[in-house]
Amino acid sequence: MIWKRYRNEMIVLASLLLMMIALIYKSNTINKLDRVNAEVKASLSQIGEIIALKKQWGDAGLTKKVKQIKKGLTADKIKQFSIKSKKLLASFRGLNDMEVNRVILKLENTAVQIVKLSVKREGETYSMEIKCKW
Repeated sequence: MIWKRYRNEMIVLASLLLMMIALIYKSNTINKLDRVNAEVKASLSQIGEIIALKKQWGDAGLTKKVKQIKKGLTADKIKQFSIKSKKLLASFRGLNDMEVNRVILKLENTAVQIVKLSVKREGETYSMEIKCKW
């Protein structure tokens, strides 16, 4: 009998409870959607970076760019320079500091993976050994 007297209050309490549950559900859904959107944006940016790197590494003119490393050096300073199946093996000797700097900058500005880069000072000149692949 006491339930009949407080029936309206019970209906208001039940509706408030349902509203709170709906609010919590909606906020959780929005948070999940925001997380999914952030993951999609991160994935899209990573895909863009992968495509750009793939274009650089798969460039047909990359071998020509690697051949430009020995440009500006005289033949007597080039001990060995061979390109075989997308691998470079090069040795230089008698280089001055500007030539070493130029060779390293050209090598770093091309899309190659440097396996070995050895620079040794011999008095006023330098000897250099390079192994890289692409």
